[in-house]
Amino acid sequence: MIIIGICDDEEVYRAQIRKLCSAFFDAQKQEYGFVEFASGEEVLAYQGDKIHLLFLDIEMPGKDGLEVLSEVRRNERIWRIVFVTSHRELKWETVDLKTLAFLEKPLERIGVETCIKTVIRENRENVNISYKTLKGTGYIRLDRVVYVQACGNYVSICTEKEEIPGYDSIKVIEGQTKGTTLIRTHKSYLANLQFVDRMNGVALHMTNGSAVPVGRKYYQSVKEAYFTFIKNVTIDRNR
Repeated sequence: MIIIGICDDEEVYRAQIRKLCSAFFDAQKQEYGFVEFASGEEVLAYQGDKIHLLFLDIEMPGKDGLEVLSEVRRNERIWRIVFVTSHRELKWETVDLKTLAFLEKPLERIGVETCIKTVIRENRENVNISYKTLKGTGYIRLDRVVYVQACGNYVSICTEKEEIPGYDSIKVIEGQTKGTTLIRTHKSYLANLQFVDRMNGVALHMTNGSAVPVGRKYYQSVKEAYFTFIKNVTIDRNR
């Protein structure tokens, strides 16, 4: 099921987005649900199921859309955001990993449908990674993994909140994630490009404050992968 969030202080715009989304999902026979908010404060207080796509108004009383973005960057319950506004000049202030698009009011069907198709595709690519535990097999979604570190005969799978031991080699994890955003940076590390804050010559600085080393033999491939990711996600999405 795809969960759509709609945050706008005006019910007429919430109804418009709900109607456009429903028409698309019904035509595709895709299971879906809605969660609606009338303010940014309601979004930040949300404790329900993961919202795959949040249509977020920028201009609202209280916390506006940009303030909400700054506070949900590490919130796993809000996965992707589409900003909705009448002010085109605010477009580049919304660029972020979570930002899927910037749509101007009144919304048009093709823009909404394009965003939904993109989030469905990205959700499909968000693979489950399996790893051995003392009790059997554990699973974790790719978009929760910040980096993976080889530690002797096991690996440490690091998220923004915890470190999970897995009794596999780093090659086993790497083999499951070929072609994804989890890339080899060092003989002992895999890093998820989704969580890179910045890169310098010897390390990737991650959003959780950690630094993942970049080995000399991996430097060129890491650099190319990182800048391609930045272009595809934070620029091409927001044209």
